[in-house]
Amino acid sequence: MEIKLEEFKKLRKGLRYISDLSGFNYPRGMLFTILTQKKVDQVKQDYGKVCDQLEELSNFWNTHKKIPNWVRLTPMMRVRLLLKALEYTKREIRDSLNDPEKIDDANLRRLIWKSVFTDYIYSPLAVKHQFARGRLGELIIERWLDNRDIIYKTEKDLRKESIKTPDFYFSDPIQINGFEINWIESKALFGDPRTHWIYWKKQFSKYLNLFGQGFVVYWFGKIKELDKNVKVWEEEFFKDDLMQNLLDMKIFTLGIKGKSKQEIVRILRKFSVSSVFEVGDVDTGLEKEMDVDIVHLDFENPYSKEFIQAVGRVIDAYSKGRVILIGLNRDWRRCKRRNLSLTLRNMGFKVFHLR
Repeated sequence: MEIKLEEFKKLRKGLRYISDLSGFNYPRGMLFTILTQKKVDQVKQDYGKVCDQLEELSNFWNTHKKIPNWVRLTPMMRVRLLLKALEYTKREIRDSLNDPEKIDDANLRRLIWKSVFTDYIYSPLAVKHQFARGRLGELIIERWLDNRDIIYKTEKDLRKESIKTPDFYFSDPIQINGFEINWIESKALFGDPRTHWIYWKKQFSKYLNLFGQGFVVYWFGKIKELDKNVKVWEEEFFKDDLMQNLLDMKIFTLGIKGKSKQEIVRILRKFSVSSVFEVGDVDTGLEKEMDVDIVHLDFENPYSKEFIQAVGRVIDAYSKGRVILIGLNRDWRRCKRRNLSLTLRNMGFKVFHLR
């Protein structure tokens, strides 16, 4: 999708919180990406200023047991710098974020949990989400190439041969729409001028020098006025069922109490589900009914490493296609789906509860 520069500026200005994603008539994935790129730019501007005031940050925390308002960063970055100010090592910071229950200080532990559940850019769950979006874009291109029997090398294959590695490389150039290309780069980003310039300097210009002509795909759109030093392809060129999953960011949930197995199968097929998560005391018995991945999730306490791992598994599955969480209770708010749903929503997903 292409939009004009002025249109992009208006969107970027209007997007401040996750709740703003429903206020514009554009794909959720596009809006979420513009919002996250805006937040990352803001963090880059403010991070160094806070680093210069770590002693003040530590003193304020020890006195008031909260982070001062002048630390204007995302929740996870605020916590990271607080732990650094409190002289935690890099390993201790990593371990604390992966399992906040290891923290003895109740105030600090509560703050870390909040950042894990609400930071949709830098929390461990947010990092998984970004990777899943990138992997989903690459999977769409892989399927497109495989369906046409085009031979290619992936970024992993190329690492043995070159420091700079596009996502897809063709030893023998291929023809696409009259263009001869040697590589494709997949970006789970919105192609705004700043982002495009950064990646031109870091990657695209290097690829042109090393491998010849290629093109870039921005899966979440770009502005029309983009300076195309390198060819930027329309994402719609790679039409695939997975594209809708990438753009609408939907994850489904379903309570199956009172539903027959046939009803459940019909619902899963209607929404082209590829991964089923049985939550709590659920056994759908769908293994012989459908060709889908079935994973059982159980946890007693949402404030636990087990819960974080459960959410992470759901996000990982999103990189392969449609995901559904299945519980017993028809009301998702009275089911373990509730905690999963709220956390996934905080990470930017649109959680849709089926009846």
